[in-house]
Order: sequence, then C-alpha cells, then structure tokens
Amino acid sequence: MSNRTLAVSGALLFAVVAPASAGAAVIEPLRPCYVTAGTAAQPQAEGVEIKASGFTPNSKVDLSMDGAPYPNGVGLQTDPAGALGALPPVPAPFIGEGSRDFTITLTEQGNPANTATATAKTTALGVTVKPKKARPAEKIRFRGSGFTAAKSVYAHYVYKNKVRRTVRMARRTGTCGSWSVRARQIPVDDPGTGLWTVQFDQSKQYKNATKQQLNSVYVRLGIRVRLVRD
Repeated sequence: MSNRTLAVSGALLFAVVAPASAGAAVIEPLRPCYVTAGTAAQPQAEGVEIKASGFTPNSKVDLSMDGAPYPNGVGLQTDPAGALGALPPVPAPFIGEGSRDFTITLTEQGNPANTATATAKTTALGVTVKPKKARPAEKIRFRGSGFTAAKSVYAHYVYKNKVRRTVRMARRTGTCGSWSVRARQIPVDDPGTGLWTVQFDQSKQYKNATKQQLNSVYVRLGIRVRLVRD
C-alpha cells in the first residue's frame, strides 16, 4: 500500500473515532406550535414540556425564554446522569394575533458554554370574518388559527339554544392550525332574525362549550340577523 493511501486511511480512521466534543447539552424536540388565548392581562396558554440531557451530572441549570430569565427557572437541578426532566410545563408566550417563533434556552451554571436551545411557534386562537356585515346567504371569508389537532374544523350554527346546522370548514389545517375558507355566512335557508351563535371547534358532534368539557379548542362568534326592508 502506498504512503499516500496510508495517509488517507489514517485521516478517515481519525474522523470515525474522534470523540464528541464536551458540552453537548440538548433539549428534546418541542411541538411545532403552541396555542394561546385570552388577553395579555389574563392569558391562557398551552404548556411547553421541557426535557433535556447532556449537562454535568448533578449540576444546576438556568432557564430563559426569548433571552429573558424565566421566573422560577433559576437553579434547576439535573440528575446524576446530567438530565433535566419532570419540570412543570412552561406556558407558551402569549400572542394576541398571528404567530411567532419563541426560543427556550437552558444554560449550565458555572459552565455557560454548555447551553442548549430549542425553538417553536406560539399562535393566537381565533376566528375572523370578512366582511363583518353581509346578507345571511352571502359568502364571506372565514379565517382561523390555533386549531392544531389533526382533525377537521367544524362550525356549529346555534339559534335559540338549538344547533341548526353543522358545517365542516376545513378538512386539514396548516401551520399552527390555520385555515381559510369562503362559505355562506349562515348556511340555513330563511334564517330567523336575532342572535345566532357559531361555535368553531374540532368536534364533529356539537357540544355547548360553555356547559360541557370539549376535547378541543373552540371559538364562539355571534352573528345578529336583522330584517332589512328595501
């Protein structure tokens, strides 16, 4: 074997057996998107479950979100294997509309080079309609976000405490549970005047979300039908 071949073989062997560098902390993959609702003063948010490994055994780790220290996230204790788990879920950052990325960072105390980060999205739960005024039979644009379950999205039309029609609005949702469709404002012939309530959720069967527990996020909108004389 030529010297040139030996040199190349040696380089390949070195590349295979070289040990991983120190400071290899990692956070287990987060879900792609987390949903928030409510208001900034009274937010509701899905919890982010954080598990990590690769820290110095029995070390302490600090948690930050979007670069800011997280309350009660200082001095989190790792186990003898250098893993961090069983933390209470951290609420996703509130967002009033749309969606954005957020970053979780874990930094080992006394060894800041050993840092792990993970990024996911936070999105606002909501449904909008455009235009806001239209005849009941007119098609309008419905847009929703935050419907992240792997299920269809339904609209349940309720009038005088009785469901009058259920319509599938989207078979599948996009990133962060987004969907958009043009549909009749009220898909009922000759709808009665007064207040109609439309409940958007991911349950094929209607349940009044104000009285029953749903295994789904939901949004309720009111549409008032008035008699307009020409």
